[in-house]
Amino acid sequence: MLETVTKGTRQAYMRATMLGGYAELLEGSGFSAGDMLAQAGIPVRALSDPDMLISWHAMGRLMELTAARLAKPHLGLEWVFAVPEPFLNFGPLGLLAVFSGTLDEWCTLSRNYWQFHTNAYSVNLFESDSGQDLILRFTFDDLIPPSRHQMEYTIGGVCQFMRTLTRMDDDEFVCIRFQHLAPDDLAMHEKAFRCPVEFGCSDNELVYRRQAGLHPIEHRTDALSALLDRYVAARRATIPDFNGSTRAIVEAAIPSLIGTGCCTLGHVARLLAIGPKTLQRQLARDGTNFVEVLDRVRDRMARRFLAESDAPVARIAGLLGYGRTPPFTSAFRRWTGVSPREYRKTMRPGGELD
Repeated sequence: MLETVTKGTRQAYMRATMLGGYAELLEGSGFSAGDMLAQAGIPVRALSDPDMLISWHAMGRLMELTAARLAKPHLGLEWVFAVPEPFLNFGPLGLLAVFSGTLDEWCTLSRNYWQFHTNAYSVNLFESDSGQDLILRFTFDDLIPPSRHQMEYTIGGVCQFMRTLTRMDDDEFVCIRFQHLAPDDLAMHEKAFRCPVEFGCSDNELVYRRQAGLHPIEHRTDALSALLDRYVAARRATIPDFNGSTRAIVEAAIPSLIGTGCCTLGHVARLLAIGPKTLQRQLARDGTNFVEVLDRVRDRMARRFLAESDAPVARIAGLLGYGRTPPFTSAFRRWTGVSPREYRKTMRPGGELD
């Protein structure tokens, strides 16, 4: 079995949802989250706009800067524990758990979406030589190596997800492997992983027992029961004329599902715990329908991604749920009268995301 997500070849970007918990991490430190982001080269608006694309390089600078200012040598792992709401920093990858029956299903859905979540690294899931274990490997382009904090934050978050929503036992985690060298103090690693951790390895990877993939996702846990409410709350500021109506709630929910393959009337209705026909009637009372709301969200997000990032047009098409670039280009011409590339040249002459 081999499951691969291909990494990008242009400017490395990621979703700003990864900043979830950053403000809480700085509480009581005397440092401003906004000031720290500005120094790292990340727009301060990213704190309140989890769906915007930000520079992977700048995220690395932010983590290095924060670790130094706060004297937190294990910043990545401390950040994992600082996120106030479970999986809010996972973005769409976390929300996909609602539609997954098992850990294997979540891995499959996430694999299909990960290439749009970030183009900074590839994610591979494959069997060990013995066939008894699965290996989740994160492969980075040599030109954009991750900082130690970024890598530990990523794998630490995935481990937290597995433990919280599948009740995996500690002995089902075989080991964690990092390419970077071991820090002087490993107490935080022992707390976060509770399994052997190896350093100076050829790859960054998480190894776990194959049978763990069959664990069911615990949909009734507090971590998932109000997940949509938290996602909507985090996106209210980005929705024009948000008024709490069904139309506004659906418009806030769509960015969390768009591009995942689960952005449909039925999936959104399931998140709202109502039937599809009921959702259709409620949207009709608001003078719209699901297709119109989705089109409006795609229009708004496309303009922002093109104007604010260097993400390839094909990746933006995928982020917005288009299987191929031509349908996205046609839709964009309908919205704006110009092609995506023409729009980007007008909005960002000579500019790049970094």
